[in-house]
Formats: sequence, C-alpha cells, structure tokens
Amino acid sequence: MGIIRNQLRWSKSRASTFSDCKRKYYLRYYQHWGGWEDGASEISRLAYRLGKMVTMATLTGSAVHEVLAAHFRGLGNGQFRELVPDRPVEIMRRVWMDAKKELWRNNPKKYPPLFELYYDRLPDGDKLRGYAEKARQAIKAVTKLPIYGRLKQIDRADILWVDPAGGAFSERVVFNIPPYEAISVPDLIYKDRDTIVIVDWKTGQVRDQDHLQMEAGAIWARQRINGIDGPIRAYLAYIASDSIDEFPVTDEDCLKAEEVIRDDMEAMTDCLEDSERNIPRPEEAFPRQKSRKFCEYCEFQEICYSPI
Repeated sequence: MGIIRNQLRWSKSRASTFSDCKRKYYLRYYQHWGGWEDGASEISRLAYRLGKMVTMATLTGSAVHEVLAAHFRGLGNGQFRELVPDRPVEIMRRVWMDAKKELWRNNPKKYPPLFELYYDRLPDGDKLRGYAEKARQAIKAVTKLPIYGRLKQIDRADILWVDPAGGAFSERVVFNIPPYEAISVPDLIYKDRDTIVIVDWKTGQVRDQDHLQMEAGAIWARQRINGIDGPIRAYLAYIASDSIDEFPVTDEDCLKAEEVIRDDMEAMTDCLEDSERNIPRPEEAFPRQKSRKFCEYCEFQEICYSPI
C-alpha cells in the first residue's frame, strides 16, 4: 500500500473554510493529518476526531443525500424503488445512538461524534422532531419535482453519474485547473436529449457559492465523463424550501469559475512553508475568526480555545 499524501486541492468546502476562519482551516486540513494512525500525537488525533464531527443540521442534510444517492444509483442500475420519507430519519437515529454510545472513540470516521452530544448542547424535543420532519419533507419534495418524473422515464444509460455518498475517496472526483487540481462531487448528472443536466440537492439556504459549485461540476464533467459535448444546465433544488434555481452553464461561466478557483488556490498556497510538499506555515500564521459568535458552533472549539 502506498503512502497517503496530504495534497492541496481546491474544493468548495475547503475554499469556504479558508475564507471563514484560517485557524479552522489549519486544524481541519493540516493538524488533523495522520490523526487516524496509532502513533499520532494527541492533538492530531483530537483534530481528526473533531474534523469528523457533524451537527444535527449537517446530519439531516447528509442523511437526505445518502437516501437520494442510493435511490438514483438503483435507478441507474434499472432498479426503481419508491423513495421512503422515513429512511433518512432512520439514518439520523442510528448516528445519534452511535454518538451517544461514544463509538467515535475508536472510529470517528465510521461513527462520527455529534456536536450537540459532544459539547452538551442538547436540543429540546420539539427541535429534534423538527430535524426529523425536515428530512421527511425533503424526500417528499423531491418526488414532487418535475425533474423526478422525467428521471423515472429516461433510459438508465442516460444517468451518467450519481454521488457515491459517503464512499471512499476516489481520484474520479479530481479535475485539473492548471497548474492546480480541484475536486467536485456533483449529486447527479444525466442526459436529457442533447443537454447534460447537473443536479444538486440542497437542504439548506441559498448561498452565493452555489453557482460556483455547479460551474465547477460542469468543468469536472467535461474532463471526467465521456461523451459530454453538448450544452450543460445546472439544476439547484432547494428541497427544504421548495425553490428551484435552474440555469445554463456556458463556456464563459466555466472560464470565470476557473479564475476564481485559481485565485483561491493562490491564496491557500501563500500560506504554505513548502508548496511542493504541502507543508503549512506555523499555526500562528492562521489567525482565529475575530467573532466569537462564529465559534459558537465550530466543531474545533475544544482545541482552539483549550489547546492541549
């Protein structure tokens, strides 16, 4: 087995973390490295554990995505099964119970710690039921979309990509923005006559970066999926609020996205002591966010304000 290298690659989440808080960026992408190994330092092991942490809000979204990914993988294999609104709730309950048992102590990747339990921020019963209902409503919302009816009718060969949803990292998600590399993991890509449609399911609110994410997905698709030479449309489905943002992704849009990605990569590279080996400057070169309000729901607060 080869040595796993810590590589600097652009992703929407990495760039967002870098923009939000440099210290969180350092902890998530550098201090955590090797924290899964037996001989890791205590602080690296802790950073690795905290980096796997989920909140109830992120758990809700990931459970919905997991259910949808399994559903559309089945559709692509010619196996249609009805979407069951309670399925993401079952996943959420399992993660909650595993976190309550503190199974993360031995394997935080498989059994992620839950923020609300770990930091003793337990929501009341109404709020917990609200998360469950949001997950159910998100699944129901997908079945009411016109795009869903279309997907049930198309040839399974026209489903070109489905997010592996929690699977091991694959080089398939990497694409090139010379001289850099980037990562994109679209939720779903299918061919509708002569148009390629890139779909992303959103359980949160509209964000400015969402269009950039879809443009990055279009660049990735052009490079990594055979036969994508027609027009591309993006389909952002905000399934928690019954809102759709559908728009064409042009070559000009992709060129602008490439420039944004290069700018992000240049800024992140400037924080490295050794860019060839992706070795960062000392932790002090990555300042904390000035607003403590931002830190209130940061998973790394155990390290950031109570260093080992």
